[in-house]
Amino acid sequence: MKLRRSHFSRWLTRSIITAIVGLLAGTLLVACSSSSSSSSSKAVPKGPINIGMVPDLTGPYSAIGQPDYKIAKMLVKLQNSKGGIDGRKINLIVLDGQTSAATGLADVKQLVEQDHIVALLGPDFTSTAEVVYPYLDKHHIPALADVGGGNWNNPAPPYFFAIPETQQDVAEVTFGYMYLHGIKTLSWLDVQSGFGETGLAAFQKLAPQFHIHILPVQYEATSATNVLPQLTRMKQQNANAVMLYASAATAVVNQQDAAQLGFSVPVWQSNAAALPQFAKAVGSAGNGVYMVGGNLQLANTLSPSSPQAASIHRFLSIYGSPDRFAGDMYDATNLLFDAIKAVGPNSVKIDSWLNTHVHNYPGVTGVITFTPNIHAGILPGSLSVLRLENGKFQLVQTGTSVIKAVESKCPSCLAGLPKS
Repeated sequence: MKLRRSHFSRWLTRSIITAIVGLLAGTLLVACSSSSSSSSSKAVPKGPINIGMVPDLTGPYSAIGQPDYKIAKMLVKLQNSKGGIDGRKINLIVLDGQTSAATGLADVKQLVEQDHIVALLGPDFTSTAEVVYPYLDKHHIPALADVGGGNWNNPAPPYFFAIPETQQDVAEVTFGYMYLHGIKTLSWLDVQSGFGETGLAAFQKLAPQFHIHILPVQYEATSATNVLPQLTRMKQQNANAVMLYASAATAVVNQQDAAQLGFSVPVWQSNAAALPQFAKAVGSAGNGVYMVGGNLQLANTLSPSSPQAASIHRFLSIYGSPDRFAGDMYDATNLLFDAIKAVGPNSVKIDSWLNTHVHNYPGVTGVITFTPNIHAGILPGSLSVLRLENGKFQLVQTGTSVIKAVESKCPSCLAGLPKS
């Protein structure tokens, strides 16, 4: 069919206009799409990264909770002064655990369900940790905790990492030193808390390997202010050594009463007493007491070649005091920052990173390695036997030296224990 010229002209004009409009629309669509793609590819900060914390700011464990909170707050402020992480500020949300497992659990639930934290720093009370970690596992929230008690290895509880040395590590070095010095019987005072319960269990498990017998145990509350009756019974046991196994204020009461009663055999404290507050609080009553502790208390004599030297001196330049609890939380906070920098503020990815990327990490607490089965990763070689004299911690023997000496004299003593 032929089109008349006028019709053809109108048809051609409409076709050209339609094509031009379509071309312009397509160009505009591509431009908008390109602009959207470009803007979405940029790292645009969405707001602060919420991190929760449940330090025991009050109650018997406030001697742990307060330095934990202080150093975490300092590190968050320092990181935020550098622009935060990937342009996002860190929001540290703190609730007082009150040295109460029930309060600590309620705090954690609030932080997870209302404040939507991506990770938790703490707790620092073992009894709180034991009721909190199943909840954290259920909600996939990783925690880096300053707890010296509990069982966090083989198997390791998902999403829960303990920074301090384990009680098995402490028992290995303690018993190794005792074995080398002919101690065969040990009198024991135990605090009735998660720290005391799991600590006693760890020592009782290893005692037969080192040919040491723990005599009938005496017990005390975390709020004890007088333990002379228990110590009197312990003195009557005529053991080769005495262990006063507690932490915080309770450890101070134990040491003061032990000095008042007087023991003719070596007196030991738990590793939780290896901190300057304890030394200051007990004064001359602490002279001669033994304990196992980390290299932080030996900072002034620590070799520059030590893998921990740089971390310890950096921590001291920030915090100003060799507080071992603050040192634990310093490591916990920095490990969490490293994880967020690597994988972002994603709880599941943070947990995965901690399980696979923390290997021979030179911390203040010790050299740390985490694996899916090891969530308290400091080996005994990071520890030393210390003795308190005139308010200062003296090196008696390094953990590595103790273990090597035991290996040569009693290989069976260390059977099944991790190598340092």
